[in-house]
Amino acid sequence: MFIKKVISKLPEKTLSKLVLKGILRKSVDTSDEIYQKDFKNFIFKVNWNISGAIGYQIYDQTSYSYKYGEHLVDADVLLSIPKIEHVRQLVKGDGLDLEMSRDKERNFQLCIKDPIVIARFKEEVNPNPRIITQLPLFRDIQKQWHYGKTLFELPEEISVEKEEIESLVKKMLTDSDRVSDENYQKTFKDRVFKVNWDIQGILAYQIFEETRYTYEFGKNLDDADVTLMPTSMKYAKLLLQGVLIDITHGKDVNNNFQLCVKIPMLLTRFKDPDLSPLVLSKLPFSKSMRKETKKEEKGEEYGSYIPVNLSAGEYENEIIPLKVFEYFIEKASNIVVCECLCRINYDCKNHDKKYGCMYMGDDTKNMVLHDRQRNISKEEAVQFVKEAIDDGLIPLIGRSVGETEGQSIRDTGHFLSSCFCCTCCCINGKMISNASHAMISDNMIKRIKGLEVKIDPAKCVGCGTCLGVCVFKGREIVDGKATIEPEFCLGCGRCVDVCPNGAISIEIEDQSYIDELITKIESLVDVEDQKNNISTIS
Repeated sequence: MFIKKVISKLPEKTLSKLVLKGILRKSVDTSDEIYQKDFKNFIFKVNWNISGAIGYQIYDQTSYSYKYGEHLVDADVLLSIPKIEHVRQLVKGDGLDLEMSRDKERNFQLCIKDPIVIARFKEEVNPNPRIITQLPLFRDIQKQWHYGKTLFELPEEISVEKEEIESLVKKMLTDSDRVSDENYQKTFKDRVFKVNWDIQGILAYQIFEETRYTYEFGKNLDDADVTLMPTSMKYAKLLLQGVLIDITHGKDVNNNFQLCVKIPMLLTRFKDPDLSPLVLSKLPFSKSMRKETKKEEKGEEYGSYIPVNLSAGEYENEIIPLKVFEYFIEKASNIVVCECLCRINYDCKNHDKKYGCMYMGDDTKNMVLHDRQRNISKEEAVQFVKEAIDDGLIPLIGRSVGETEGQSIRDTGHFLSSCFCCTCCCINGKMISNASHAMISDNMIKRIKGLEVKIDPAKCVGCGTCLGVCVFKGREIVDGKATIEPEFCLGCGRCVDVCPNGAISIEIEDQSYIDELITKIESLVDVEDQKNNISTIS
């Protein structure tokens, strides 16, 4: 620890040189099974620029080479950390709370999550902390958000006076009076939400109700549902001025909810702009950047793709995914759908962006819906599934605690996740086909039991069309014929649709395996109405 502190205080040129040489020399065991899987049929060339210090690396399945002081002319990617203060943070070795993002030109970048507001909720309340983003101040900022992009540059110099902050707080208090607004009334319907502000000792409170709004400057409530504490006067000024800020979510060491600003740290320039940045997880450097967090006990996770071209016993003439979805839709106490953020992020040209995730069950009642999410009826849900299938999307259904946590709510076993994936934008496909094998080895998505994908060698001409749509690395051409990689193939069925010679088929032994799938999911998630429902806000 002492050595790290000494190194972190070195002059800029010395520090950047030492850090880059350390990255280049990072031990790479080419005999390691995971390394060989990560770089199978894949040579990856990396240029580095760390605050002026340059070098390169070449990764191959059976070799690794590097050189300090030079760049390759044909590198696959340039990685750069331009600011020395970020290098110093990296050297401390505590890991960083990072978020993936893209800049204005859609170049991938890793950003530090710098807290701008800490939200301390009343202990006896079990809220969805995203409720604070529904407050008028944050709703105004939220309208400026751009999913997956970082468009905000933190000003270098911001002068702040206490009197200026006090004036901005008073203006915010009066501007928050939106009682006549329909969105305000919907947000606080049947709710009383009490908010304290504490900005470095500048106090205020607000009380939001469906038909009433009250506030007072210079005082805090004793029974506030939440106390909002900007981490600095500088950030308070930007917030209160309504400056466009790329806000993301986080938690502090005491598990308090945070709103954070994304500060770009690691910048990338890929030779092929369509190459997934998840390939960077294969580099040893990426492992040193991950923040170690305390693992919480989570329920079992499980999910399966259900191919629309699947044949199965008595379901032979029916659309099997629709039958599975109808089973859960009929039981569901609440259903929420959202637009597909993956297709929005990649500006998909092949499929409709409106067919995104579908969530079912009581836990969905605690979601704070944003503009791209909405509650729908059972009839609308069935139609949503039908239209998604007609659009050529592959249904995925199961329990993912990460999906629940992504909505800032606690998974109590009443949150069924489902998605409708395309081969061009699906985050699951990009993860499995591009990320390090170490990241995907515990993947929750499994192939349906009893499902088999077959290739007729007499019909297969080795054209490779099936490889083009397989986002899971489940195909290879061996001796001029397509083959199945059982470790990766998840049985999505896309290859069946595109094979020009009808050489691929997908089937399941009998309908009992579909019944088993339903039973398995139902053992993990109960979507029916629960009697002891916990209100979002007390």
